[in-house]
Amino acid sequence: MLEKEVAIIGSGIIGSFIFNTLTLNGVDCVLIEKGEDVAIGATKANSGIIHAGYDCAENTLKAKFNVEGNRMYEEIATRLGEKIVNCGSLVVGDENSLEKLTILLNRGIKNGVKNLEILNKQQVHKLEPNLSDNIHFGLYAKDAKIISPYHFCISLVEEALINGGVLKLNYNTIKIEYVNNIFILDNGQEKIKAKYLINACAEGVNFINDLLNESPIDIRFTKGEYMLLDNSEGNLVSRPIFPLPTEKGKGILVCPTVHKNIFLGPTAVDINQYETSVNYESLSTIKAQVVENVNNINFKKVIKLYAGVRVKTNDDFYIEFSKNKPNYLVISGICSPGLSAAPAIAKYVLEQLIKKGLITKKINPKKRKPYTNILSLSNSELNTLVKKDANYGEVICRCEVITKGEILEVLNGPIKNLTTDGIKRRLRTTMGRCQGSFCYPKLLKLVSNFYNKHEKEINFKGKSSLIVNDIKEGGLYENK
Repeated sequence: MLEKEVAIIGSGIIGSFIFNTLTLNGVDCVLIEKGEDVAIGATKANSGIIHAGYDCAENTLKAKFNVEGNRMYEEIATRLGEKIVNCGSLVVGDENSLEKLTILLNRGIKNGVKNLEILNKQQVHKLEPNLSDNIHFGLYAKDAKIISPYHFCISLVEEALINGGVLKLNYNTIKIEYVNNIFILDNGQEKIKAKYLINACAEGVNFINDLLNESPIDIRFTKGEYMLLDNSEGNLVSRPIFPLPTEKGKGILVCPTVHKNIFLGPTAVDINQYETSVNYESLSTIKAQVVENVNNINFKKVIKLYAGVRVKTNDDFYIEFSKNKPNYLVISGICSPGLSAAPAIAKYVLEQLIKKGLITKKINPKKRKPYTNILSLSNSELNTLVKKDANYGEVICRCEVITKGEILEVLNGPIKNLTTDGIKRRLRTTMGRCQGSFCYPKLLKLVSNFYNKHEKEINFKGKSSLIVNDIKEGGLYENK
């Protein structure tokens, strides 16, 4: 039986930040994930925006943690070697929008947001030349930033692992015993014992509550669909362009990514159960709305359609200890601005656990080494690297220029038994304009050789997602 001080269920950005924060404060903890990798739920389809904090209602956890978290990100990104772009953001509107923008400005000031300014038409068009002519004003939040949410999540977990944390993937908890203030988790094959238990598993929050005979939380699902443009369109806008927010959320935006793509979205469609399909009506809505704010969008450059699901509770985050089990903490409803708030939430959780008796200790943390990115190297640096290891001269993914050496680095990283989808989240293989049409055969062969498995045994993501199958034996082309 694995015994730890703290067990965290759910390896999205919230669970991963908590895991990282606790581990770096000398707490012996385990991160538990039912899937095959971290960051495979809401986090992988997050917009990646670190909001400034003007949109949150005053005196809420959202406002408090958003503003605090925004100020924490840059230092953490530097420590992890994660890319962060301090681009600011714009909420734009027509000639009648000034009053609503002023409300957002004043709300932001009350929330403690700094560097907020309303720009006139000349100023806003100078900042973003591709804005539509009907845009007359813009609220400029200089402190907004963008990151890769899933890559950031991976880096947090890897740093925790090299500093003593334990990660349990493919661990589907089916039973939890609560005996003498101790939690014993069971997946039918291995038990995990912990003094403190944190439920941070988003859509699965009530499944874990049910195992502990806790009352369910009222949660709702909202799906957001996106269109992703090729990185050839990366100069369309330089920062997130928001419409005026509505009761549904921050609206459908035009936004750059840290990898120079542009995404359009998300929609906000209430759904009854967790699912990530994309439909024509929503895509039509995206196209119709984004052209109201931004010109020159080339929809022929769309290379990917995808969706994410936000889990909501009421109007605020839910972060509460159980009344019956004082060391059981439930975290739910961490929708937007959850990514922005994540480091501050993790800090708050640590403080609350200390009040419950958790003991921390000072450690000298090992530094995580970022994976090699050959595109960031000078010609002389790349030549030196290739002379040392020829694998860095063999390109596997042509669209994103990813080499065999980089892929082998990831396969040998702290998180083991990666699927091809897991490699994609770390390196962007198959994420370019061909979406894997050219590189997948090479990638598949490389991964199968690394694991010493037949290509038919390699998974795209979960255990049941084989990439290839024999179409001749029992397949479409079998002779009858």
